[in-house]
Amino acid sequence: MHRIRKITAAVLAAVLCFSYAHPASAQKTSDTYNYDRWGDAIPSQAGYEAVRSVSGTDLGTSKFSGVSDMFIAGDGKFYIADTGNDRIIIADGDLERAEGEIKEFGFDGEKLTLSHPGGVYVSEDGMIYIADTDNSRVIRCDATGKTDLVITKPESEQYTAVTFRPERVICDSAGYIYVVDTNVNTGAVMFDPDGTFRGYYGANRVEQTSQVLKDHFWKLFAGEEMRRYMTNSVPAAVSGFDIDEDGFIYTCSSSLSQDVDKIKKVNAAGYNLFADLDVSFGDRPTADYSDYPQNSFVDLDISPDGMINCLDYTNGRVFQYDEECELLFIFGGKGGQTGTFRQVSAIESTESCVYVADSQKNTITVFKKTDFGEIVHRAEKLYNAGYYDEALEPWLEVLKRDGSYRRAFIGIADAFINEGRYTEAMKYAKLADSRWRYNRAFEGAREKWISEHFPLLAAALLITAASALTLRIRKNIRKQSERRKSS
Repeated sequence: MHRIRKITAAVLAAVLCFSYAHPASAQKTSDTYNYDRWGDAIPSQAGYEAVRSVSGTDLGTSKFSGVSDMFIAGDGKFYIADTGNDRIIIADGDLERAEGEIKEFGFDGEKLTLSHPGGVYVSEDGMIYIADTDNSRVIRCDATGKTDLVITKPESEQYTAVTFRPERVICDSAGYIYVVDTNVNTGAVMFDPDGTFRGYYGANRVEQTSQVLKDHFWKLFAGEEMRRYMTNSVPAAVSGFDIDEDGFIYTCSSSLSQDVDKIKKVNAAGYNLFADLDVSFGDRPTADYSDYPQNSFVDLDISPDGMINCLDYTNGRVFQYDEECELLFIFGGKGGQTGTFRQVSAIESTESCVYVADSQKNTITVFKKTDFGEIVHRAEKLYNAGYYDEALEPWLEVLKRDGSYRRAFIGIADAFINEGRYTEAMKYAKLADSRWRYNRAFEGAREKWISEHFPLLAAALLITAASALTLRIRKNIRKQSERRKSS
């Protein structure tokens, strides 16, 4: 028995040592982790913590059944698409009580009811847009259910899908309506304010893999019969979207088959502003690519302070990025306890909280910003406003709490560059593995050194030039003297 205890203790000690010696496994075992300068996953301070889980009964109504979407309106109220119960619930801003629900509508003298609504959005003027999925329509109404617009399948040659199946809906400040249609992979379906079909918006690109390029080459020479048996390369469909205060639309894709356009920021012309940036979203592969995690983003949200919250369906995690797509926090995960999920479906946020819906648990989890998260966001706000010097102190405070926090290295490097402290900036740029910041700091240090030593350099050049001129004159005099002697 004594020998068995010794063996058990040895095995447990070995397991503990292995877990501490391999921080890269944090992405599989820890709810809060981040990535260091080498791209390895390491434990990190939590930016958010789960404080409670809200069910339908907690709001004073019947149980949720497959919550698929939610939206926080301008007045702070929650609008929840309770899909299985065929209703939209209106709740107060603290998610403590239901204030009403929408199930029936009056339109052109006809009574309409919802059938598995997939998405909900509330515009600035208080109008509610509902993706009535199983009824193949989009409804626009007020809080009483009074309806002024119903959008059905577009009667256009451009719309080639057999059925119209709206899953998500948003509206911009000009009144244009954008719909995620599960039968369409050419971007969001776009409508005029009066419901007229306009076309598609923000289509994803096809990832140029070797197989795609090979198929494209052979299709140039293939006949009609051969083309039938060749694989068609199509872009990934949009799975969720949001719109920020400046009118930019952000989209996400849940496709596991390609990595391009996972998260996009789309301008009015439909161009992805993230396309030319060297950024990636979600978990990163290990250094030897032995483990290449995949993420499928089912929804995203742009917070009031500009943070990009991406909801990963595969692992039940939230990835939060700043405006420059620098990773800030990762939290959540798969599980049964509060703060983990079975099947995530939607995400919303305020300046202090992030809300995640679980369509299998039928709950909405409230994550509150921690003290560490508050400091990071305070530094971010100053940094994004261009106050690099003022952001220096909170960034240094961040490093005191988490000495491996890469985003702090970037903020400190920028602050030191702005102050002309280039040598220190080079140190932090190196810690952040930011080459262009390091090069910028190096160039600044070089120019600063030259300007500080310019009088010395100028004097040295003048002395060198004078010495060379004197030697040349003496050499010429000596040559002339030798010529006279020889003559």
